[in-house]
Amino acid sequence: MARRHWMVGVAAAAAAAAVIAGCDTDGNVAVDAALPRGESLGELRQQAREALARYDQAVTDAGDAGTVTLSPPPWNSPPGIAIESVTGARAATQLTVTFTGTRGPATVSCGADYHAESVESVNAVVVIVIAQHHDTIEVCPMAGYSRTATLNLAQPLGERVVLDVRQGQPVPLTSE
Repeated sequence: MARRHWMVGVAAAAAAAAVIAGCDTDGNVAVDAALPRGESLGELRQQAREALARYDQAVTDAGDAGTVTLSPPPWNSPPGIAIESVTGARAATQLTVTFTGTRGPATVSCGADYHAESVESVNAVVVIVIAQHHDTIEVCPMAGYSRTATLNLAQPLGERVVLDVRQGQPVPLTSE
């Protein structure tokens, strides 16, 4: 009987440690809890910073030649939601990204609400799309729907390229 209580105590301590470890100073605990395992907002931001570093290095390597060649990312199955296209004006600070997502909002079964944020450098902007699902234990059909999310940049896009967080590759921009 004592062993059983010890096991419950260990499980409770492990659960408490997991909750404490999941807390971050960005105040994104609720967002991180909504993401699948391995796709915390902190991990996606780090992945975005790595994509920026690879792109910035490719720009430096290209020098005056102007042809930027990107090396593939070091990960095999990157987390995050892939963006398909971007709409915005180069002189503006607002972009709208298109991606494949759920059919409806998080208020309906199998739905999700989406928002986007950026990680920026002098040469590029990496877009992270975050989904907040209706329920994490639902079994939903594997159908994809075109969805959009709008984000604000710290400064106008200018001549920077927009990169996808999953592969770190440029995404087509449609000017408004």
